[in-house]
Amino acid sequence: MMKKLWRFLTIERGKGARAAPRRPQGGIALIMVMIAIAITLVITTDFGTSTNIDTLASANYRDQMRSHFLARSSLDLAELIIRLQQRIDGMKQKIQITDFADSVMLAFCGSPEEIQGALGMPADLMKGLGADIGTCGVQGSIKTDDDKINLNCATQVSTSTAPTTNGQTPKTTLQAALEGLMYFPAYDPVFDEPDAENYRRDRSTQAAALIDYIDTDTMRVHDRGTTEDYGYESLKDPYRAKNYPLDTIGEIKQIRGVDDRFWALFGGAFTVYGGCKTNLSAITDTQLIAAILMLSAKDPNDPVVVNPAKLFELATLVARAREFGMSFAKTSDFVSFVKDPSAAVGALASNSSTVGGAQASQAVSTGALGTGGQKLGLVLDQAKLDSIASAGARRTYRVEAWGEVESKQKQADGSPVFPPVRSTIHGVWDTKVVNQNARKPPVPNGAWVFLREE
Repeated sequence: MMKKLWRFLTIERGKGARAAPRRPQGGIALIMVMIAIAITLVITTDFGTSTNIDTLASANYRDQMRSHFLARSSLDLAELIIRLQQRIDGMKQKIQITDFADSVMLAFCGSPEEIQGALGMPADLMKGLGADIGTCGVQGSIKTDDDKINLNCATQVSTSTAPTTNGQTPKTTLQAALEGLMYFPAYDPVFDEPDAENYRRDRSTQAAALIDYIDTDTMRVHDRGTTEDYGYESLKDPYRAKNYPLDTIGEIKQIRGVDDRFWALFGGAFTVYGGCKTNLSAITDTQLIAAILMLSAKDPNDPVVVNPAKLFELATLVARAREFGMSFAKTSDFVSFVKDPSAAVGALASNSSTVGGAQASQAVSTGALGTGGQKLGLVLDQAKLDSIASAGARRTYRVEAWGEVESKQKQADGSPVFPPVRSTIHGVWDTKVVNQNARKPPVPNGAWVFLREE
């Protein structure tokens, strides 16, 4: 085919006799022009594609930067709410405004529709409302880590000057809390079977492994007089125990016995921030409440303590106490509530005009305050409770701040071509920590002890 095309292009045509064949190089200019045009088209197409890619990448980088600063703005607003909460904690009339942070921030970070729904007025009637380039906020309420067990308290285990409460050191408090958390018979399969690395342990050994990995000494907690030897150095990827405070709670997966099953059951009950006692004013974890009830019971053989079903039912009722408008400002309030929950909830149910009263009234009508005609209740030892728990204002706050920018590229129907760009910042605020890099000292207590963006 190419030979016929070449012959057609190189044959000389005339009016008279048959023209003599042209020289072989005749017509090469036309071929060169065609090749040059093809190359030009390729280069132009590549240049146009590269330009479009650069334009889209620039727009994406711009939106990422905007979403980042929107998330930072949301984080700053969360800090403002926490600072305000610290002021409220010092007043007689207390309210936990951090539980409503997402609604409060709608006026500053929401869309025009959300601002009008929150304030009842259009956003353009007042300056400083909403964000022109996107939206931001916090995911749900501002939570706390005060309702968990702080494993970093293990670093105070071996210090002779560690603070004590009713004769209890952080060591005994932490060890008792860990063993109480894992005590219940429902968790027997976890400890009857080896973990994912074929490591066998009982509850006491597992609690000791958690403490020994973090504490600063080299002596085993579970077996006195022996060294910490959990076989970390003999693993396929050997390492040593940290013997130092953890930076994140995910590090406990390096500890012997902490496999996926253990993490799924107990991981949510641990933290590495805050104090060494669980705050009863913020606690919501049913199994941790059950552990506290068991450890602080005046009579260890009480029918509620020896019956896991009743104990968990009482713990569930305690976890719901905040729904009824019940707050534990002091540990003695917790003791009174647990002693006779039906009386406390019944008193709240008498005022059904409030949200908490309505919830309490419903709990009374559905029989949630008793089992088989028997009232739930447990007498606690105040001294035992004070050694493992506290009550009052929260110390830590966990924030998930986000910023989002919608893509400018639209399809024919007006829908965006690409999904919105979103940045999320996870942060933990500790009200007891003082910022060491303050520009204008003195500064109030409180600082971010953890920040991660994704």
